[in-house]
Amino acid sequence: MERRQNGGQRRKIVQDYLAGITDDRERLVCYLYVNNFDDYEVRRFLRISRKQLEDIRGVIRKALIAAGIKTAEA
Repeated sequence: MERRQNGGQRRKIVQDYLAGITDDRERLVCYLYVNNFDDYEVRRFLRISRKQLEDIRGVIRKALIAAGIKTAEA
């Protein structure tokens, strides 16, 4: 049994998730990470605290897991 997901499957899940995001801040965080911004740069660009960024990332993580992304823990 294959433990890792196919790259095409993962890409499709993420693309579907991104298409359905309604929160502009979540969409912008995803966009910045895709364009290789690090945590500090994302926080500086959005002018948010570390805690706020962690909260946004937590929401994104839960949504992607619910959408079917397999994590290393699974």
